[in-house]
Amino acid sequence: MYVLSCYSCGEVFKDWGFAFQCPHGCNSLVHTKYPGKFSPKGEGLRRYSFWMPFEVDGDLPVLVKSEEFSEITDAEVFFVVHAYWPEMGVRLKTCSFKEVEALSSLRYSENFAEAIALASVGNTANAFIEHAKKFDIKVYLFVPEKVFSDLFEIERSENVTVVKVKGSYDDAQKFARMFSEKKRCKFEGGGRNFARRDALATSCYVYFEKFKEMPDYYVQPIGSGTGVVAFYEGYRRISKEFNVKKPKIIVVQNEPFTPVVDAWKKRSREINSYEDPLDKLYAKVLSNRNPLYGMKGGLYDILSDTEGEAIGISEAEAKRVGKIFKKEFGISLHPAAEVGLAALEKINAKGKILVNITGAGLDRLKKDYKLRKVKEDFVISSEDDLEMIE
Repeated sequence: MYVLSCYSCGEVFKDWGFAFQCPHGCNSLVHTKYPGKFSPKGEGLRRYSFWMPFEVDGDLPVLVKSEEFSEITDAEVFFVVHAYWPEMGVRLKTCSFKEVEALSSLRYSENFAEAIALASVGNTANAFIEHAKKFDIKVYLFVPEKVFSDLFEIERSENVTVVKVKGSYDDAQKFARMFSEKKRCKFEGGGRNFARRDALATSCYVYFEKFKEMPDYYVQPIGSGTGVVAFYEGYRRISKEFNVKKPKIIVVQNEPFTPVVDAWKKRSREINSYEDPLDKLYAKVLSNRNPLYGMKGGLYDILSDTEGEAIGISEAEAKRVGKIFKKEFGISLHPAAEVGLAALEKINAKGKILVNITGAGLDRLKKDYKLRKVKEDFVISSEDDLEMIE
C-alpha cells in the first residue's frame, strides 16, 4: 500500500482520496511512496503495478531505436512511442500517451468518487471518452470550442458528458473546477493527480528494464509537463534501488508559446502571463498556461537537478522531422510529438537519447476503425451556464 509525501515539507500522510495537496498547504506536488521493489510481472500496464496506486489494464508504450535520427545526431536515439501501431504491439485507440493517464486516473477515481470533472484541449478528452465505459464513474469533460474539432470517438461512453466551452483552455479549467464545487463531483486534478503521473512513469521503467540503466538524455514536448515529472519520479524510484546515472532532462515547447523556455532562460520560478495561444499553435495540446513548473517538485526543480534544457521549436521545424519519422517508420506523428522530436537537431548530445513520442498513428487507426466527430452535450460561456449541466 502506498503513502503520500510532500516534496516541500516532507510530510507523509495517507491518501483520503484526491489528496493532491499537502495538508500544510505547501506550494508543492504530492508524490507516492511504495514499499515494493522493482519487480516487473505480467503484461501491459499491470507489469509495473507495484509502483501504481491501483492495478490497471492497458498497453505499454513500445521502445524502438531510430537508425535515421541516430545518424543525424551522431548519438544512439531511442523512441518510447505511445501510438496506435499494431505492427509494433501497441494499440492505444486514441493514439496518445494521455490514454495511459486516463486509464490510471479512472481506476483511481472510481475508488473515491461517483463523478469527476476535468478540462482538456483534445487528447485527454479523447482518452476519457474512449475508456470511461470500463469504469463505474461519471465523467464531465470541459473542452474549449477552438479545439473541439480535434475530438473523435469510436464509441461514446454513456457515462461521459462533453461540455463545449466558449473560451480558452484556462476558462475550461475554471469551469471544470467550479462545476466540481457546485455538484457532487471531484475535480480530477490534472498533472497534480499522482495516479496519472505514476502511470506515465512506465515509460521510464520500459527503458530501464531493457537496458538496466537510464538514458543520458530524456526529451519530451510539454503542455502541463506531467509526463516529464512522471519520468523523473520514475528515475528517482529506480535510483533508490539501483546505481544508475541521472538523465539530463530536455523539455520542448511549440513557438511562439514558450512560457517554460522563457522562464528557464532567466532561471526564474515564475511563469509570465501569456495570451490564449490556441489560435497560434501548431501543437494545440501544448497550450497550458499553468504548467507544473514553479512549485516544489515541478519542472524548475527537475531542470535544476538534471542540468536540463528548455527548447522552443517552430511549426516548420516540427513538420520537417515528422516527415523523416514517417519515412523511417511508416506512421504519422501528432504535432506535439513532432515538436519534441525536432529538439534533437538543437541539442549537442552524445550517448543514449530517449525521446518520448507522445502520440502517433492516427492515420493507421482510421484504417481499422470508423472514427466519429464528438457532439457536445452542452455549450457554456459563463458560470451561470453550469446550472444547465446534468
